[in-house]
Amino acid sequence: MIYALDSDIISYFLKRNRNIQNQLAIILNENNFYSIPPLVYYEVKRWLLLRNATTQLREFTDLYHDSVKNEMTLEIWEKAIEIYMRLVSQGTPIGKDGRESDIFIASFCIINDYVLVTNNTKHFINIEELKMDNWKN
Repeated sequence: MIYALDSDIISYFLKRNRNIQNQLAIILNENNFYSIPPLVYYEVKRWLLLRNATTQLREFTDLYHDSVKNEMTLEIWEKAIEIYMRLVSQGTPIGKDGRESDIFIASFCIINDYVLVTNNTKHFINIEELKMDNWKN
């Protein structure tokens, strides 16, 4: 199984949150893998660069280096459009709180059949086909 790490999980990992570090170790010991979606990579790296957090940037680079890599394909973009249109038609758009990038993260996970690991499940709750795991920090 492949787990896609959301920005909040990576943030806790870089802050040395024991629970998050242990959870990642457990999935790796069980012959699972993890991925960092391209938009999560963007969110985390820009945040670290803005804060000049060189040690954490180096740790994040190592974390990314060991992850499964996938590109944002046209199929993922099309899935994001489908999800966006469905959420708008239901009156539950994800973007109203500035988290529209979460639609792309969810689409990435759905198309690649990954489990999204996040503590922000409320951002994704209306995306029915998304598989999630909440690693409580």
